[in-house]
Amino acid sequence: MLSRTFQRPFLIYNMELQALKDLMDALPHQVGVYLMKDQQDRILYVGKAKDLKKRVLSYLKAERPKVSSLLERVEKLDFLLTANEKEALILESNLIKKHLPRYNVVLRDDKQYPCLRVSLDETFPRLQMVRRIRKDKAFYFGPFSSARKMKETTTYLQKIFPLRLCRQKEIPQRSRPCLYYQTGKCPAPCHGKIQPEEYRRRVKEVIWFFEGRNQELLKNLKRQMKEASAEWAFEKAALLRDRIRAISETLKAQKIVSPRFIDVDVVALFQEGESIRAGILFVRLGSVTGLSRFRFKDLNLSPSEVLTGLIQQYYRGGKYIPPRILLPFPIEDRSLLEEVLSDLKGQKVTLMVPVRGEGRRWMGMAEENIRLFLENREPSQDYIEKVAKPLQSRLGLKRLPYSVGALDISNIQGESAVGSWVVFKQGQPDQSGYRRFRIRSGDLPNDYAMMEEVITRLFRKEAPWPDLVLIDGGKGQLNILTTFIGRLPEDQRPDALALAKKTFLPQGGKDGIYLPNRKNPLRLSSDSPLLLYLAKVRDEAHRFALSYHHKLREKRLRPEKQKAPPRAD
Repeated sequence: MLSRTFQRPFLIYNMELQALKDLMDALPHQVGVYLMKDQQDRILYVGKAKDLKKRVLSYLKAERPKVSSLLERVEKLDFLLTANEKEALILESNLIKKHLPRYNVVLRDDKQYPCLRVSLDETFPRLQMVRRIRKDKAFYFGPFSSARKMKETTTYLQKIFPLRLCRQKEIPQRSRPCLYYQTGKCPAPCHGKIQPEEYRRRVKEVIWFFEGRNQELLKNLKRQMKEASAEWAFEKAALLRDRIRAISETLKAQKIVSPRFIDVDVVALFQEGESIRAGILFVRLGSVTGLSRFRFKDLNLSPSEVLTGLIQQYYRGGKYIPPRILLPFPIEDRSLLEEVLSDLKGQKVTLMVPVRGEGRRWMGMAEENIRLFLENREPSQDYIEKVAKPLQSRLGLKRLPYSVGALDISNIQGESAVGSWVVFKQGQPDQSGYRRFRIRSGDLPNDYAMMEEVITRLFRKEAPWPDLVLIDGGKGQLNILTTFIGRLPEDQRPDALALAKKTFLPQGGKDGIYLPNRKNPLRLSSDSPLLLYLAKVRDEAHRFALSYHHKLREKRLRPEKQKAPPRAD
């Protein structure tokens, strides 16, 4: 792989002829990846091209305002040559995930949806919750749209088909079964209460349930019930009868969208102004199992580029890839993406645009779900009128604060120091934007140094920014924050303020609001809705930091009894 860097290749429409000639002479007619950077060497955009020279020079001829917005910031250009287009696509995806360029499609909440795994390599298989699908011989079922729904499913299955709950791959033999056996939640293979053949049959029935072979499953259970009755094993027959009833009730409640028991993902887009919303509808074994939603704002990209970037990023990193993925419209790199996805899955994957039939019906279902989601998530008019507009007017903010982010530090004399970042959107917590930081600057009780470290690490990752950033503290903390905000491009800079905790003053204890370019804090009445809202955001950041601090302290004081704390950024 070859690479090369050019300094200041673009001067937009005022480009000098010599600079254009140098660029044309240097860029090769080869496949590769190009990186556009700003003056601070930050990557603004990553793209791939079959012909680097043609692709990069096409930007100079483009008349789209969105392209001009990108080129106005570009000061440097890197390119890397690859062996083929597939390698370029993979490299492009890896670079986007690593550097999070502002003008690319970036799935910041790139969470792995949970799946259930059953490995028949174990003597007594169990249901495992996993977030990465590996190329092994195990069965994977999902994905589930949330861990809560997955736990509801496993709880339901444990009532119908109890399997062991212990986590060891191979279970040890015990002198007596655990409490789960006593409550009917485990068949206790560790104590020989169930034979391996009977246990394997139960695992097979669970797999049939997930695979949608419900009629076959019911027929098998009814046969077992008749056999148990003939042998006068009425207690066993009653248990089988209850399983048959529970499965029958479940089948009535399922939303079947296809009788063919197929797996399909349906990708839909909905454009609204400068924002594009996307959704992926999961159809598993002919039933709708969930919907994942994404929002892309001010990307300076066309819907086709957004769709390509979404597919390219979403299915990498161990997510379940169905045999068919339905798209709302054709994309340029369809065959190339099919090849990459097929390599990841280990079998053929097809991208197609449905024209009629059940595929078109699924696409309409996905689009309708996104539309309804948007209607339910629009900014509350009460919040706009009672909080956002008064905040903007009273504090002199440049932006209407639809979204507010807050920073906080928690430590005891410098020990187990942590930082937190929380985000509120339209007056409500947005937990997908929450971040935790384990501070690395030492155990000295220096709040300014700790705050500077957290802000530095946050600004290295976070984009786009909320409309207003709130920091817990006074003038000193606000100065640190505004210094870093000043390094952002002007159109990305959020408003900033510091909220100091109550101080004892002649006029009474009130939270003080410190604003840039203002010496003394602004003090609102203690029952002001504006002050109460800002205090609510600050207190949530404090709670989030404190909970992580407590976990770290408990781990340090009692390491043998504590699990590892959640992974910090």
